[in-house]
Amino acid sequence: AEWVKVMELEAIPPEGAYALAGEEEILLVRDGQQVFAIAYLCSHQDMELEGGSREGGTWVCPHHGARFDLRTGEAVSMPAVDPVPVYPVRVEDGWVHVRVGGKP
Repeated sequence: AEWVKVMELEAIPPEGAYALAGEEEILLVRDGQQVFAIAYLCSHQDMELEGGSREGGTWVCPHHGARFDLRTGEAVSMPAVDPVPVYPVRVEDGWVHVRVGGKP
């Protein structure tokens, strides 16, 4: 596994931000100074999650309203039933780093 520098913290908009970390397409979601990284595509119909909204600790898909837990990736409401991958995140010097490539 490796840490990839992907985006400045301040550049992440409320609707989430697409980022490429290595070969992984991810969505960065900001909650104040905390950042979550989940897969970019919804597990329901492989449509992008960007443009959705954060509600508490969940992310709402902009297409059909499925919700995913930002910490675990678990699908917490229909129509999605399968989880989405989540990635470890750290913020250093105003930059978001995401760990990709599986377990260390």
